Amino acid sequence: IKMWRKILMVAIPIMFLPFLNVSENGQMWKCAYVVLIMSLYWIVEPIPLGATSMIPVALLPLLGLMRTEEICDFYMNETNMMFIGTLTMAIAIEHSNLHQRLALKTLCLTGAGIRRLVLGLMLISMFLAIWINNVAITAMMMPVVDSLVVELFGKKEAEGEECNGVMTEKMPLKCVEAKQNGYAKVPTSEKELVAYQEECCPAEEVLSSPSEVDGITIEQCRKRIRVLFYLSVVYGANTGAITTITSAPSNIIFKFVIEDLYKDRAPVDYASWMFFAIPITVLSTVLFYFAIIALFFWKRPEMDRCCTSGSDIIRQNYKALGPIRFHEVAVGSLFLLLVFLWIFRDPMFAKGWATYFGAVKPKDATAAMMVVVLLFMIPAQPTDIVRSPPLVSWRLVQAKLQWSVILLVGSGFALAESTRVCGLSQKIGHFLGGLGHLQPFVLMIVLAVICSVISEVICNAGLVTLLLPIFATLAEDLNINPLLLMVPATITSNFCFILPVGTPANTIAYEHAHLKISDMVLPGFVVKLITMFVTVIVTYALGDAVFGMFENPEWVVENTVHLTGTLLNSTLHQT
Repeated sequence: IKMWRKILMVAIPIMFLPFLNVSENGQMWKCAYVVLIMSLYWIVEPIPLGATSMIPVALLPLLGLMRTEEICDFYMNETNMMFIGTLTMAIAIEHSNLHQRLALKTLCLTGAGIRRLVLGLMLISMFLAIWINNVAITAMMMPVVDSLVVELFGKKEAEGEECNGVMTEKMPLKCVEAKQNGYAKVPTSEKELVAYQEECCPAEEVLSSPSEVDGITIEQCRKRIRVLFYLSVVYGANTGAITTITSAPSNIIFKFVIEDLYKDRAPVDYASWMFFAIPITVLSTVLFYFAIIALFFWKRPEMDRCCTSGSDIIRQNYKALGPIRFHEVAVGSLFLLLVFLWIFRDPMFAKGWATYFGAVKPKDATAAMMVVVLLFMIPAQPTDIVRSPPLVSWRLVQAKLQWSVILLVGSGFALAESTRVCGLSQKIGHFLGGLGHLQPFVLMIVLAVICSVISEVICNAGLVTLLLPIFATLAEDLNINPLLLMVPATITSNFCFILPVGTPANTIAYEHAHLKISDMVLPGFVVKLITMFVTVIVTYALGDAVFGMFENPEWVVENTVHLTGTLLNSTLHQT
């Protein structure tokens, strides 16, 4: 596989070299050359995604499409600075251990039993992913599931191997400063979970030790439950990622494209996006929870008998965290402050705080950076201000900040602008005008399905980068609101549940838990169908009320006239 990737790394740029020699609409074909290279590199990944994301800086100026300084501006613009603020806040939450407390508390509230534990994992992953990048949330939640699985089944089952019924090794329980775990005392500094050599289930909780449960062996039963736990985290995180404009790279790219095309005229902000997306998130999570439980427990209603309830274990781990610390309270308060500033910066339903600054009108990046600076100023231990470290250190941010994701978003901005300037997105949009015989709502469904399917094999941020400008042009040609096509397409591009390559969150769970592709395909397909169905229903019910999707507003007509003039001037200049 590695050899084929190396071959494709060289073959792909050579394959499309004829595009550079096309004389008619030469700029457009050169842009198509860059787009095809990046698209295939995103699929095949012969080099890391972060390295692929730097290709526009190298090729666009060399091909005479855009100036270097113009391209570099997209990698550190206002939208990307807001994204950096979001990622930094995620690092601070992880460093304070607040996410661990929220996760264990949620599991305590949902109660014992496999079905309730699955619900708890889904809910906490979904909730955290609303505010924090879903990739970071998946990585944060993996140790929580690890500790849960090792307590219920044993270390070998937690690692994806067959459990022999005996636990004799150590399992690291990150972020939990445990003094006692129910089995043995452990040093706080080591942060390890130790169990005596005994049966996976404590003797007093074992009612019987059958070799089979509902026709499958104990080992098979435990493997199914283990897969269910890890997939629950991924599904919750991927669904929660659609809820805010900052929680996923594809959402952020949508924000950039809308602002680039229509400035501040489009009725899309942090609050309006949330009002539209929250029903999709909640309904999808509820429906696919019941669907997944039915799928995994089909004809096996007693499958949860193969393990303990886990309630005592969860409560013990939660108590081991101790009383809530100032560090957690401070980070949580700053997080709530940031969300408040984003929602009420300039909402459509009220006069926001940003309007009091006149023409300057601060944007979302200002709020994000203000809170980030406070993270470095406030001490984690207020009783010892002189020697106390801040809530988050710069060294920690440098080590954990996801620079590849930041570069990916920046390349999306650069590529979207280059396709617009060179007329490629307009050309493809006009070509798709043949779909105009479809009703607008049916067209929306078709495009949303296309985005959702393709996102399983190509980076969703790259996908929306290529398609959103095209959908905008298509909507303008058909005299329909671009938001009707762009918003559902952006949301469904985040619904990557079937393959590990669909999103980094899937990849993390796939590699960390040693899952098989067969473990993901069927449940992922079911979840994808549910989320797409819910998106269509919510768009029909709320699309017009929130965004006015079913009418062609003036800001679209004004932009069409302006864009036509720009393209005409560009064509005259080239000739």
